[in-house]
Amino acid sequence: MIVLSGVASGEAAVTGYDYRYRMKLGEIPWEEAETLTQQRAWVEVGGLLPGTTYEVQARIVSGDAVSDWSEPGAAQTLLPEASYFARFKPVLTFRQEQTGSTGLQNAVARTILEYGYGYETKEVYSTDSDLLQRGIVNVHMQMGLPRATERWGTWWDHGRAAATRAVLDSGAVTVIRESRGPVWWQSAFLIPQYTAEANPGLRSVEDLREHWQLFTGAGVNGKAGLITCGTGAGFTCEKVNESQIHGYGLDDVLAAVPSLNWDVRHGTIIQAFREGRDILFFYWGPSLFSVVLDTEYGGFYRLEEPPYSDECWNHMGETPTEDVTHACGYDDGTAHIVVRSELLDSAPSAIDLFRKWTLSNSAVEEMYAILYELQQSISPYPDESEYREVAAHWLRTSNEWKAWVSEEIADKVLAALQ
Repeated sequence: MIVLSGVASGEAAVTGYDYRYRMKLGEIPWEEAETLTQQRAWVEVGGLLPGTTYEVQARIVSGDAVSDWSEPGAAQTLLPEASYFARFKPVLTFRQEQTGSTGLQNAVARTILEYGYGYETKEVYSTDSDLLQRGIVNVHMQMGLPRATERWGTWWDHGRAAATRAVLDSGAVTVIRESRGPVWWQSAFLIPQYTAEANPGLRSVEDLREHWQLFTGAGVNGKAGLITCGTGAGFTCEKVNESQIHGYGLDDVLAAVPSLNWDVRHGTIIQAFREGRDILFFYWGPSLFSVVLDTEYGGFYRLEEPPYSDECWNHMGETPTEDVTHACGYDDGTAHIVVRSELLDSAPSAIDLFRKWTLSNSAVEEMYAILYELQQSISPYPDESEYREVAAHWLRTSNEWKAWVSEEIADKVLAALQ
């Protein structure tokens, strides 16, 4: 229902209403509605794309006079119902966790599988490691291997790593292939691009010894501050970052500063960028936040570190922080599609799609940019409907995914999204 405001002056009777709309995504001009069904309490506008958020305005017509346009309201159109063949195909249940890229991959895969292949799909949110083993979900689009097993097993989350290894060794699941390419990265030594340009001698962690005074604004006890992850509750990245500070010999000039929560951490970094202040911080990419920093705030620079090695990583993980003698950067991560093994026989067309699947980093960054434009925030927990809208928009405008499916399947998907 549209609530009207700005009624035309005078006492003339209302003779009608005008409506106009535009997609929220993109710089789309307002378009007056021509195909509509008018009822007493609502109006139905035809010709809109499914699964898409539109802004709508209305104005009152009174004879030859019209009111001002109302304040815009926004709502998302529904995706069409897929033609499921539940008697013949299993329901594909995807795991969702606290990563935006998992949500994006799930949304793209579910849209293709529903409209192209007739599968019913669902999504279960959880950070539990054994959902696949227990059969609560049967598809994981982004399991971090081998990081979730061997390499992270030397740190505090060895229980989770062991649980993941147990799932893989059980025979209940099958690793299909890498789902994203080439990799995603993490670094505790990021600085604004403007800081790098103003300080050409600051290019590596070794250079921090000569430039640490730049970052005392967020520091403690007279030291420079590194905005790290976590809340002091023992997150793996927090422990890694503290070990790196000691291993690089910077503990006398640099201290890790954990954030109270994600919103505080994001706000601290964004505020520094807006004010042009120097800041040293941890993050990873491609991510929604890294894309926003690139597109809205001029980007950031990743200080060079000694490359990852198993020996170095194990040393940092097995040695008390204050005794760490050398350090290295994070290993770049890889993500894999992992499924319940019974899907190999019961859902062969889905498995065929997964075997051809590889989502480029540029595609991930493009979808993150769409997501930011849609929600106008850097919330790490978008709604499922927002992920689905981003996926629908990307599928309409990208050709990358068409290499994974036949022309017939691509046509079915696109027909459903028009």
